[in-house]
Amino acid sequence: MLFGAQVFGAFADNALRNATIVAIIAAATVSVGEDFYFFGDLANEAGTIVSIGFTLPIFAFAMISGQMADRVPRHVMARRLKFLELILMSLAALWFFLGQALPLVLTLALMGAQTAFFQPVRFALMPQYFPPSRLARANGIMQAGTFIAIVTGLGLGGYYFEVENGRMIVSAMLVGAAVIGWLLAIRLPEAPPPGREPINWNIPAVAWRYFREAGKTPGVLWPILANGYFWLVGAFLLAHMPIFMRDQLGGTNQDYALLNAFFALGAGLGSIIAGVLAPKLKEPKQMSAVALMVGMAALIGVYFYTRVPFTGEFQLFGPAGYPLMTLFIISSAANGVFAVPMLASFQANAPKAISARIMGVANMTNGLFATVGAILASVFRNAGIDPAQMFLVMVAMGGSVLMIMFWRFRMFRGQHVGAEGT
Repeated sequence: MLFGAQVFGAFADNALRNATIVAIIAAATVSVGEDFYFFGDLANEAGTIVSIGFTLPIFAFAMISGQMADRVPRHVMARRLKFLELILMSLAALWFFLGQALPLVLTLALMGAQTAFFQPVRFALMPQYFPPSRLARANGIMQAGTFIAIVTGLGLGGYYFEVENGRMIVSAMLVGAAVIGWLLAIRLPEAPPPGREPINWNIPAVAWRYFREAGKTPGVLWPILANGYFWLVGAFLLAHMPIFMRDQLGGTNQDYALLNAFFALGAGLGSIIAGVLAPKLKEPKQMSAVALMVGMAALIGVYFYTRVPFTGEFQLFGPAGYPLMTLFIISSAANGVFAVPMLASFQANAPKAISARIMGVANMTNGLFATVGAILASVFRNAGIDPAQMFLVMVAMGGSVLMIMFWRFRMFRGQHVGAEGT
């Protein structure tokens, strides 16, 4: 039931986000008053604006939601949040059908707030429903299902916008997915909270406190930060891909939607691979480091393949498109392999009494990193970095993460050897 509630929510979120981005960019050249008009030149930044509008509330509300999930019965909280999702998705579907961009973006921000409250509950329920021996595999399946939902949402949301009766189709998909997610959530098994500590509304103080708590427990804080990097990459790509498809490849909005979908598909495949392999490995985080290097190599391949803008008609399902899809799938699969051991690490190692609040720390980190990723895409683009060179920027970011991982591994090994010597 938790799997289904998460998957249908992810589908609806991403169908709405991608359809909104495609609709606003497609309307960028029309006059004021037309459908999906969004402040003239700002429409070209639709990927960044939509991403920030969705992820910034996740950052803002994550710590309050984590505290609530440690105080309120988690299955009850999940049910109520899914009902709220149904209301918001119905409202968003109405704005999309009417072609109103600004109310649509504002409703997306409210969906980000709903996600901020649901994700700590979902993260905290995983170790409550699954024993530690099955947690990595369960996370792999959950991540894979989520990415398959993201694939479908990104693809269908962007694709159906431009077909006949597309608005009606997208609106119906949003409401239908929200209804199914709510119906599944009301069947979640009981999951009582671990404590009754009063909620502290001083968000900065709470965040600092639980970041420190996360740092005290091995295998929690650094995996949370690594998982945040995964979100940063995703937001960076979502903000960058429309411009990359338009300016470097000369493709259509439907090509953009499908390419995003293939990227998410690769991440889902990587999550399945990690879920199968991680329980069999002595140190799954080493697998994350190898996956990060593979992903960086694939992005370098994307740069060399697209560094010269394509001329003529670009077809994603054609000789020019197949190598690009392959590179994206390899890169995103590597990202999926990278993320799953990190996610399993902080879920399994978080102190049980404050596990949802630690998940709130993770969610706050994810929201912050995703917001930064969307902003960086706009900053680098306006600084003159061309669409192909943006992938080298991502490689540089991945290289920084890899250096930190090697530093942490060497430090841990030195401490372990020192302890054996004593």
